[in-house]
Amino acid sequence: MKRSGIYFLSACVRVVACSFAFALPPIMPVQAALGVVSLMPSYTEIIFELGAGPDLIGVSSFCDWPPGARRKEKVGDYLRPNIEKIYSLKPDMIFAGAWKGSSVAQELRNAGMKVIELPEEHGLDDIFSTINIIAGELGRKKEAVALIQKMKTGLNGAPFLSPRPSVYLELDEGGWTAGKLSFLSDAIGKAGGKNIFAGEDKGYFQVSWEAVVKKDPDAVILLSGSAADFSRRPLASGLKAVKSGRVFTGMARDAFLRPGPRLAAEIKRLKAWLARDADE
Repeated sequence: MKRSGIYFLSACVRVVACSFAFALPPIMPVQAALGVVSLMPSYTEIIFELGAGPDLIGVSSFCDWPPGARRKEKVGDYLRPNIEKIYSLKPDMIFAGAWKGSSVAQELRNAGMKVIELPEEHGLDDIFSTINIIAGELGRKKEAVALIQKMKTGLNGAPFLSPRPSVYLELDEGGWTAGKLSFLSDAIGKAGGKNIFAGEDKGYFQVSWEAVVKKDPDAVILLSGSAADFSRRPLASGLKAVKSGRVFTGMARDAFLRPGPRLAAEIKRLKAWLARDADE
C-alpha cells in the first residue's frame, strides 16, 4: 500500500506539471534597449516613427522633430560631429550619411564604434529603403512595413493633371534648386508636376535667373521669400506662373526638405494645390 501510494502521488505530480506546461503561455524574450546615435534629422524622425525614440541617446544639432528629439543629447552637426562626445555616450550603433569625402564614419569606427552608413536618397523608393535598413538594425521590421504603407497611403489624393505642369522649385533665394539626383525632383513628379531642371544630372545647385525665365514654368514653389517679392523680379511678370497666380509658398520647409516620414504629407499637399490651382 505504501509503495502504491508513492506511485499514485508521483503520477499526480506529473499530471499537474504537464497541465501547467500546457496552460502557461510561452515566455517571450524581452528586446534589450539599444543605445542609438542619429546624425541626420531624417534618420531621427524615422527612428521615432518606428517607435524606437527611447533608444536614442544622441542626435545631431539639427534634429528638432518630433519635439522629443529636442530633449535628446546633442552631438554636433552631421558633417562635423563631436567624436569624443559620441564616444562618451557608448552607443551600440550610429546612423550616419555616406558623404563623399567625409572621414567621420571612419573616425568613429577607429574609435571602436559601430557605424551604419546610409546612402543619399534620390527618390521615394530610396527613402523606403532607408526606413527598412534602419528598422532592420533596430529589430523593428514590422513597424517599417506599417510606416511605409502609411506613407504610400498618404500619397493618394487628387488625380494627376494632364499635361503635367512644369514646376520651378526654389530652395533658397539666389537660384538654389534641385536637379534629377535630388529626391525633391521625384517628389514633384509624385505630386503631378514636372521639375524644369530634372534634366540636370545634379542634386542641388544654383541656376541663373535668366535660365528660370527661359524655362517659363507653369508653377513655382518657394521655400523662402514671398510670392510678392518673387513677382517683382525682372521679367517675372511675364512668367506663366506669375500671370496665373501659381506661386506656392505653403510648404512646411523642414518636412519637405527632409527625406523622412513627413514628406508624404507635403507631396499630397502639393498635389492638391497643383490640381486645385489648375481648376481655378
